[in-house]
Amino acid sequence: MTCPNSFGLSNKSNHFIEIQKDEDNYIWAMIHSGSRNLGKKVADHYNNIAKELNHKWYSSVPKKYDLAFLPLDSQEGQDYLNEMQYCADFAFANRSVMMRRVLRTFQSVLDVKLLCFNSDELEKPGPDYIDTAEPINIAHNYASLENHYGKNVVVHRKGATLAREGTIGIIPGSQGTASYIVRGLGNPESFNSCSHGAGRKMGRKQAQRSLNLEAEQKRLDDKGIIHSIRNVKDLDEASGAYKDIDVVMEEQKDLVEIVTKLEPIAVIKG
Repeated sequence: MTCPNSFGLSNKSNHFIEIQKDEDNYIWAMIHSGSRNLGKKVADHYNNIAKELNHKWYSSVPKKYDLAFLPLDSQEGQDYLNEMQYCADFAFANRSVMMRRVLRTFQSVLDVKLLCFNSDELEKPGPDYIDTAEPINIAHNYASLENHYGKNVVVHRKGATLAREGTIGIIPGSQGTASYIVRGLGNPESFNSCSHGAGRKMGRKQAQRSLNLEAEQKRLDDKGIIHSIRNVKDLDEASGAYKDIDVVMEEQKDLVEIVTKLEPIAVIKG
């Protein structure tokens, strides 16, 4: 059970709320946040059940591999799939609440009325309204039942997101670099997947030990980005801890095509 006052809040570490602008100077809000530890608790719970059952069944998968499994047609397997979907739905609802709060903040600061997505609380739109586009929602760290190469399989996208042909996705960089809205190309060799971000080039502790605080702050300050790098412990989320997003995008041009490039204006880390 998750406490009510934890709903509508961002996860820690690399999760964020970022205000961005595109090449036509439209303003975007991007949110990366999950189920606030609920998904991990569910996964750990069923992993422990799987370990017990695999031991009971004398599974041929060595215990040291840490790859305990649940048959999909078992009650435990079906329970896990259902609860995993609940966690994904919870995460989406959580992000939706945060996005609505971001839009309301814009509304209060700019003294305009926003025609928000899925809104049933605003008056009839007039000339003083700013229309907001429908949100793009895409998840990672979930398992999906799919058919690839003529077989029904379970695809686990951890550091990846869905990139079926025509699927609109999001690939964030870091709080000092660009992010991208993309369209999937449906590459079968990637199981219709692409990266879910730039990816780290340093571990968190390594970044805190090796990156220069002043240099990382200057990198963001020179771009006019409102950021969250305040002290050494924040260096685990500095731009220098991440791979070059443009190189990452070049390396996966056979997986997605770029729709929109977004530059950061302000970042709040979880």
